[in-house]
Amino acid sequence: MDERNDEQVAAGQSAGMVERLTARWADMALEEDGDEFVPEGDGVGEVAVDGEASWAVVGRFLTAKVVKLEYMRNVMASVWQPVRGVQITEVQPGLFLFVFFHDTDVAYVLEGGPWAFENNTLVCREVQGGMNSCDVPLDTVDMWVQLHGLPMGYTSQSVLEQVGKFIGTFVKHDDRFVGAPWLTFYRIRVSIAVGKPLRRGMKLVKRDRTTCWVSFKYERLHKFCFFCGLMGHVHTFCLKARESRVPESEFRYGVELRAGGGRGAARGVGGSWLILGV
Repeated sequence: MDERNDEQVAAGQSAGMVERLTARWADMALEEDGDEFVPEGDGVGEVAVDGEASWAVVGRFLTAKVVKLEYMRNVMASVWQPVRGVQITEVQPGLFLFVFFHDTDVAYVLEGGPWAFENNTLVCREVQGGMNSCDVPLDTVDMWVQLHGLPMGYTSQSVLEQVGKFIGTFVKHDDRFVGAPWLTFYRIRVSIAVGKPLRRGMKLVKRDRTTCWVSFKYERLHKFCFFCGLMGHVHTFCLKARESRVPESEFRYGVELRAGGGRGAARGVGGSWLILGV
């Protein structure tokens, strides 16, 4: 009986020692992981290629298809025509890095979109110094939205900003016609979540409690589904559309969401604007 008790005591002591050693090693590992490294020197934290100032943009295309890098490089370079060229690399499958060498080039790309390749919208954001390109959230796209049907007295910048927040995240006004009460439609730039259906419009409640319908039209709206309203696919490949058995004529969305006009497709090959070697 005493021998069994002695064995149990010894086993307990051994287990306690293992636990203490495990905790000690864990603390030491945490201390090592917490060691700080502070780099020094000129240019630390700045984005540059071969000592030349550069601006990086990371992006992905809203498509399940494989994007052919060589062809996409030439098409996008032809569309943007950057004055100092652009380098385009694939950092992960379906994730691309666009490096520009003039501030006006990157501003044109970020402010002039949304862009597309083979009618697939490019979701992109600038990579600031200190950021990892793979960690940049790519879940919204900035678009110009036209507001049709706004009544007189509801076109101030304050109201337009509130409408922008109703649609997504307000970015800015179209400053060309600030305060003009006579426009047929008004434009605001909005950051729109790509994982949510597009809004077709809104029922505006006026001061006298009557309502009117305000339609939204999206400029440079590329591939989107007429059934579920999501960007990135069409209704013929939408599982929800197929399972619903609803005829196409009864879909909630249609081409009326696209604003008229738009630029034609690029016809150049991109060679004179594309910087290779990366």
